[in-house]
Amino acid sequence: MGGAVPWKERCTMERSSRLGSRSSWGRVGAALCAGALGAIAIGAVTPAQGGHPWGGHPGGGPPGLQRLLDEAEIEKLTYCYAQATDTIGRGDVEGGRSLYEQCFTPNAVLEVYFPDNPPNGPPGLTSGPSAWADVANDVFVTAGYLSTQHLNSNVVINVQGNTATMSTYLSATHVLDPAGAVDMAVGTYDDIVVRTPQGWKIAKRTLRLLTFMRVESP
Repeated sequence: MGGAVPWKERCTMERSSRLGSRSSWGRVGAALCAGALGAIAIGAVTPAQGGHPWGGHPGGGPPGLQRLLDEAEIEKLTYCYAQATDTIGRGDVEGGRSLYEQCFTPNAVLEVYFPDNPPNGPPGLTSGPSAWADVANDVFVTAGYLSTQHLNSNVVINVQGNTATMSTYLSATHVLDPAGAVDMAVGTYDDIVVRTPQGWKIAKRTLRLLTFMRVESP
């Protein structure tokens, strides 16, 4: 996508400009966690040979029962992502990486829009679940987070044959001090999901972080 800034380059620029402090790194951490969307995942999926048996349904999607089954499987992906991110937040990077690989296609694209960025400006970009695990871990360690918790709600799914869209609300807590210092984030995930021979996977995830704040006990 024209104007998109590679994630590692963006992190370097942010670190030297406005993310030098631990508080600023918290902003990036929230965006990552809330670990997580305009570029397209190129060649992300190849549907099972012959396509889905209901792919040509006259209504533009599968019959009612199959649609419910598809939606249930797709919804699990956003919870899989949250679990993976919080696993990394606890320090288990490889465990989180393994979970990310269950959520995403191998070359999925992840985009992040920060609260102070123009809504149509270039996002932070990462390609692939393994690379995303490394980025998340680097930011958590730099920010000094001891643990994280990501809660998802208001999941809306629209299935059209072998592709689907999913929108999810996010509320995330990032613990700096167990005695009472946390970074709180609120945002939305917008996903493009595809049916693969291994089941439904996220091909593109866009995180739009709406707010980020630090909360400390008196």
